[in-house]
Amino acid sequence: MLTMQRFFKEIGLGIEITAKALRLGLLTSKNGTISLSASKTVSLPAGMVNEAFAFQNIKDFEGLASLLRGTIREATTLPVRRAGLSLPDGIFRVQTIEFDELPANTRDRDRLVRWRLEKGAAFDTANTLLRYQVLPRQDRGSSVLACVAKREVIAQYEDLLAGLGLDPWTVVPSSFNALNLYAPHLAETGIRGYAQVWVAEGSYTTIIMERGGPRFYRYREIKAGAQQDVTGRLIRELDDTIHFYLHMDRQQQSEVGHLYLSGEPALIAPLSEVLQNETSLKIETLMPSFVLAAGTDADPALAAAFGAGGALC
Repeated sequence: MLTMQRFFKEIGLGIEITAKALRLGLLTSKNGTISLSASKTVSLPAGMVNEAFAFQNIKDFEGLASLLRGTIREATTLPVRRAGLSLPDGIFRVQTIEFDELPANTRDRDRLVRWRLEKGAAFDTANTLLRYQVLPRQDRGSSVLACVAKREVIAQYEDLLAGLGLDPWTVVPSSFNALNLYAPHLAETGIRGYAQVWVAEGSYTTIIMERGGPRFYRYREIKAGAQQDVTGRLIRELDDTIHFYLHMDRQQQSEVGHLYLSGEPALIAPLSEVLQNETSLKIETLMPSFVLAAGTDADPALAAAFGAGGALC
């Protein structure tokens, strides 16, 4: 199960694998301070990995294993046994679910979450693995951010890490790990409601947090095109997403007043500039240096890898 709590155990290796890049972040902890020890991004050859929900993802298993092995060796000489893995949101299917009460027993809780997810699913849930994150609501009950992925797809990635002597401790969507990385910083602000947008190479994900938990999730692919066209599409999509959420429940006034951007700097920079003039929401770009010591110059695109590592160290 995922968790927003910050239990750091000295060292954490976080890995993100997409169709275009392999990203690695090595985090260390001392006296409650989390520092970035090493990070690296390696471009992947076209066709080595895809981001499909229902089909084999890794097309060149040995090639990817070799790249990952070499990247880890360049990053550290320390013995690392566990790794947290971020994967593209597109290979998962995600829902937010509200519960007034959840069973204390893990098995019963898992069954209930899966049942609720399958009950409202508009996608194929056969032969899938369930992952979810529970946060207590400020009023009553819990909000659950739940996702499923095909077993054979996740098994490929787990076999990849196991073949390198690593225990795949967590395997979740990149947006979840980015959300968890920045959660302590945003909790300190005291802001009650906000939207966090994770912008990747070919997609974006919006997660809306309100009244203590995840209330809304939306994933959309970004079609390739000129920078101006991509920014324009992102603006329209985000506007539609926020508008839909604000009008979902007319009996409950929303407190969402902030929109936080994270992910690819080349896409975020023009998006932030336009949004400042296009919305009444307060816009802010999240940076790893907000939560990581010795991470001032860290690439914001590595946030998902850092979040995966932060759950382990």
